[in-house]
Amino acid sequence: MPKETKKPSTKKATKKAAPKKTAKKKPSGPTKAAMASALKEKGIPLPDSGEMVDIEHRLRHWKSGLGYMVRIHRNAGGRFKDHPLSLLDSPRKALYWLPDSEMTDLILKTRRVVVLGRTSEPSNNMVVIDVPSDYETRF
Repeated sequence: MPKETKKPSTKKATKKAAPKKTAKKKPSGPTKAAMASALKEKGIPLPDSGEMVDIEHRLRHWKSGLGYMVRIHRNAGGRFKDHPLSLLDSPRKALYWLPDSEMTDLILKTRRVVVLGRTSEPSNNMVVIDVPSDYETRF
């Protein structure tokens, strides 16, 4: 049997360098969808604006979706000028809706308001008091 020999190819074997893939940056914080699902787990409604800052604010401050229906029992007076109770500044007979939060706990501890019940959504005749965006620095 004759011995087979390999013929050298006439084409040059050149390796082309594969283009480097640039990794996409992953978001440094949680995504808007992840925060929205976290709100849904707690039963907290999404803010009307739908902005990420508002969603994050609610997620940080609200405890649950059930808010408090309250009415002012006694005047706040000057003693509570640097207190969250000062946010309740509508007429005395007004009905307020406060979210379940640390701010609401502070207001309820003053015993200057009467809790009428709890509900997840305020009605049209209620004054909605949300946790202010400057809550940590203001109170």
